[in-house]
Parts: sequence; structure tokens; C-alpha cells
Amino acid sequence: MTVPLESDVATFQAPREARLEFMPGQVVVQVHSAAMQASAAAVSDPFDWLLREAGAHRVEPLFESEDDELRGMTLVELAQPVSAELVQRVESSPAIAFAEPVPARWLSAAAAADPRRNRQWGLRAIRWFESVRPVPGDVTVAICDTGVDASHPDLDGAVASYDHEGAGATDIVGHGTHVSGIIAARPNNDAGIVGVAGCRLAMWKVFPDEPVQGNFYVEGTKFLRALNAIATSGAKVLNLSLGGTQSSQAEQLLFERLERAGVTVVAAMGNEHANGNPTEYPAAYQHVLAVGAAAETDRRSPFSNTGAHIALAAPGSDILSTLPTTASGFRPDTRYASWSGTSMATPHVAAVAALVAAEHPDWTPADTKQHLRDTAAMVADMGGKAFTQAYGNGLLDIEAALA
Repeated sequence: MTVPLESDVATFQAPREARLEFMPGQVVVQVHSAAMQASAAAVSDPFDWLLREAGAHRVEPLFESEDDELRGMTLVELAQPVSAELVQRVESSPAIAFAEPVPARWLSAAAAADPRRNRQWGLRAIRWFESVRPVPGDVTVAICDTGVDASHPDLDGAVASYDHEGAGATDIVGHGTHVSGIIAARPNNDAGIVGVAGCRLAMWKVFPDEPVQGNFYVEGTKFLRALNAIATSGAKVLNLSLGGTQSSQAEQLLFERLERAGVTVVAAMGNEHANGNPTEYPAAYQHVLAVGAAAETDRRSPFSNTGAHIALAAPGSDILSTLPTTASGFRPDTRYASWSGTSMATPHVAAVAALVAAEHPDWTPADTKQHLRDTAAMVADMGGKAFTQAYGNGLLDIEAALA
């Protein structure tokens, strides 16, 4: 791993061909709720087989939940790779709703630019200076990321809660701190930058401090449990600056739960346009607002994925934001840097979603997402079309969203 120093390039991910599609040796198994009530023997049979024949060394319920769809969800860890035959064998039990390998999820940030570029062009692009912004009040944006430096001068008082269970509090990678600053860096404090919303943050650290085969991957169990916890946390918006190419039934159930709980979920389209432009999840799920990246010219950032599921674009190239000041891989005097990625575009949208939620507390997530699409600004590259697969409905426009 390398991290940005004075002029280094941040590397979060190995070349695409070296990346994992699924996390090694991990399977999520969903038990039918009716089976749990009817027969303990029927439920135990596939798990007994996994322990006895397939070399499972850990079988653990994922959630303590009264929700029937989530109560039977179980993580199984194996010493061997997860084969299609193994999944089919488990799913052959009538007690099992589905079994699936845990999909890999990685960060959606690209290279770092000059860390001394002391400007925030993204605020101008979304008409932040022209907007009349409500006080965010008690609105909280949840973030699943690499952690946060809550002691950063620009984030002082911004982090309402920080769940880093089983890991250190230090944001070794810096990605989560950079995302946090885009959303919530404190204004008028002579510290450096200003966030789009200035709201409260709730951080869940779901990435490890060390890479796996050259990449930082979400710890699948932590991510699923974080999604479940966020549904009852009181957060109104969830920022997900991460993604991967495989879908997951377990994740889809949790995003449906978040929608019912009133949480607007915003996720990154991904940075793989030059590598086949794959569809990435969670951005492509039904209940998620997918965000692409735009450059200072209002044109699509070259790395930004495109697709029919994109909702809108936001500034994502050379975005200045906060970096950790605590003991980590960064030099002590490196408090800010400009990074690029749909990871940086997504928190712009999440922050505006939080302000919309503050202005319209009775709106549902569907209302908020549609409003952000309806108020997006058409850019010249769209050729007069109301929707394109590069920009969705256009560029995020905070002035129109809060008018």
C-alpha cells in the first residue's frame, strides 16, 4: 500500500485483473423463517454437512433481529474456496432460502492529485455558494468506510458516533476521513475547508487496516451488520463510497430494510470505465441512488462508470478534503489532499440529501431520491437529453434542490 504524502499517488487497489470477485471461504446462508419455526433438525442438516464434510470452522448468526427475513441469516467460514457445487448443495435443502459467497467490495477512489491544491471547485459546480441551506439540526449521515479521524480540526464535533468494533479507531487508509470532510467539514473555523452540509456523521469502520492481495476489501460480516444497525440508528442518509461487481441477496434484503426505515442510500458508480465499464453494486440495487463523477469542465470524469442505473453525477475529480492527522501512514503535516473517484462524488450527493431531509422531514427516501434527480442540472455533454447513461439526470444542483 502507498498513501499520499506531499505529492505521492494514493493506491487503494491493484489492477482490476488482480482483484477478487468474492471473499475467500465465506458464505452467507439464509434459512426460511417457516423452517426455523417448524423443524430444528431440518435447519441443522445443511449446517451439519458444512461442518462435517465441507470443512466449515465457523457458523455464526449475522443478526439478532426480530425481522423474519434477517433472523435466519448466517455466516459460514470455510478453509476451502467456495465452489458453485458447495452453494448448490446447501441450497438443495428445503430449509434454505439461499446461499451465496460474500461479494468483494472495494474503495471507489482513484489517484491523488497535488495535496496543496487549496481550492474547492466542487462547491462552485453544484452552486453551493448561491444556495440558502437549512440548518441540518439532528440530521445524521451514516458512512461505511475505512474509519475517520474525529480529532481533525475540520471535523471537530462532527462525528456523533464511531463504530470500529474489532479494529483500531485510526483511519490508516484515509479514505473515510476524506469522504467525511466532503460532507461535514466545519465552516468558519479557520481550519481549511468547508463541507457541503456541515451535518452530524455516524461512521462504521468496515474495512481492515491491511490490504488483501493488494486491495482493501470490505469485511463482509462487518458491512452486513453495519447496514442492519444503520436501519435503527436514526440516520437519514447512508454514504457508500465503495463497490464490487457481484450482487448479493443478503445485501438486497438489507437495502430494502433501510428503505423501509427511512434511510436514503447513496452509492458510488465505480471507477472502472477503462476496464470494461462493469456494473457495480450496491450502486445498481433498486433502492440505491447511484452517483457518477464529473470533472471541473462539467464533463464525465474519464474513470467514472456509466450505465442505465445512474441517477446523477457530482464533482469527483481533484476534490480537496481532509486527511487523518493521527498516527497513521500519513505525514503529520498532511491534513488535506485532492483525491479523485466516484468515492468523492458520492458524499456531495449524500450531503445534499441530508439537507433535503432537514428541509422536508416528512419525505420518504423515494421522495428525496426523485427530488435530487428532478433538480439535477443538465450539462452540455448530455446533448439536450433528459437522461444519459453518463450523467443520469444531470449534475447535482444544491441551489435547485433547496429552492
